[in-house]
Amino acid sequence: MGDTIRLKTNQQRLIANLRHAFNPSSMLGELLQNARRAQASHIRVTAGDTSITVEDDGIGIADLQSLLFIAESGWDADLQARENAFGMGVLSTLYFSERLLVHSGDRSFGASTAQIIAGEPIYVYEAPVRIGTGIRLEGVKSPTEGLVLSDWVGQQLRRLATAFPVRISLNGSELPRPLADPALPWRETPVGKVLIDLDAQRFQWRAFLQGLPIGKDPKTSEHHIVLLRDDMIARLPDRQHLLNEREDNQRIQDAVSTAFRQALIEMKGAMAPEEFIDAYGSTCLTSSNGDLLNDVPFAPCSWFRNWRDVPPGYARRWEGRFQSGVIAAETLTETGVWRIEDEEDDEEKTAEVYLCARNGFLLEEQGFHAGHWLNRITRIVAPEQVIVRAGNILYREANASLAELVDLVLTDSIHLSISNDPTEFPVSAVRKEGVVHLTADASNVTRLISSYVFDDRYDERAKDEDRETIATFMAIGLSQDPARAVEALLPEHLRYVPQPKLANVTVRLVFDGEGKLKNVIS
Repeated sequence: MGDTIRLKTNQQRLIANLRHAFNPSSMLGELLQNARRAQASHIRVTAGDTSITVEDDGIGIADLQSLLFIAESGWDADLQARENAFGMGVLSTLYFSERLLVHSGDRSFGASTAQIIAGEPIYVYEAPVRIGTGIRLEGVKSPTEGLVLSDWVGQQLRRLATAFPVRISLNGSELPRPLADPALPWRETPVGKVLIDLDAQRFQWRAFLQGLPIGKDPKTSEHHIVLLRDDMIARLPDRQHLLNEREDNQRIQDAVSTAFRQALIEMKGAMAPEEFIDAYGSTCLTSSNGDLLNDVPFAPCSWFRNWRDVPPGYARRWEGRFQSGVIAAETLTETGVWRIEDEEDDEEKTAEVYLCARNGFLLEEQGFHAGHWLNRITRIVAPEQVIVRAGNILYREANASLAELVDLVLTDSIHLSISNDPTEFPVSAVRKEGVVHLTADASNVTRLISSYVFDDRYDERAKDEDRETIATFMAIGLSQDPARAVEALLPEHLRYVPQPKLANVTVRLVFDGEGKLKNVIS
């Protein structure tokens, strides 16, 4: 018959190596958890320079051996089944202190943690009867360099106490537990209680298991709170993460999303429609709850182009994006809502100029639900549909030296219409098919030329140069006096920079029949 083998454990090496499985923060959490399970109503923590004492007023420990019995918690069967108590709590303290002292009921012991880890016998003594349990750790060092132990303990306990169901005091001062208030508007879900913040993103939440934080902290200060069911299982031994974290996190997110939607529905029922969409319109869109807006007869102003602050042309991303207020569906229907067929094709911004001229609402928001009423009233316009009717040409310059190569044409009037609507609207400037049409009233023309972003950098100097070139073009075209036209053409260094050789000199310029310079005579 062959040999047999069986699982064996090097007990002392296992216990010694477990120090790498715990961290100081989880040690404090385990001590608080033991007190809560002992039905304590108040936990008092005292932190000195090198010691931490945790005292509670619970039912005490019937057998002190259970504190030093790995995988044997000593709790009753119901609690073990409900909370998956595993018996690792006090073990975590052994790796962060030099001496452990325990007093519960009429029994106590004290020993160096090295003795306990080595498995040496620890004597238990009779002691004066006390209520609850006191655990003292001596020879403790602050885990954070530059932070004294008492401050480190305070920092950790304030985080651990946030949702803890039992009162906690540190060095005589009770710690705030803002999430332990039963009066908060908790919502029951399949994973536990959820506290929704409608100002937070749907996927930003913080979870607590049996009163202690678990998993990653959210990235933002505004987030939802989840008090998980006690029977959810934490990963041993330090219980800093859920055992089935990927699956459980998805369940938590589903619960948060459902509760978030229900909170929005309740707000919708409690508020006037215009107030609801003004306050929560953006929230509905970013949380995949856009369908809640389908029957609200208002739309946020921020969904449309703000022609006053962002006129037609190339705009910077942040311009006009923070409009407040709402517009009634009736107003939008009467005035007209438009969308440019393919804004990337409208490089010359021709369609934008047309819509601004007719005071149309240009719909820029694209995230609302497919069933939203705006989809039924929105008209589509393409750049090629825009018809430009220019008046008399006053002046023209082909291939003007600008950021983009265009022809400049100065006319006495410009009117725009579209192919399926003959109604014309006057404008002061428009660009189409490589020609920029201008009238005497034109301004901000550079918005029709370029974004002035080259190699991912905004070139303000190039924009200023184009503005000056256009201003010169218009000054020449509008001038009835040849001398004024020549003056407009002069470069800045001839206008404003002293030229000693030209002091008190009169120069005569002679132009040919095409307006080209023929002679310069002094």
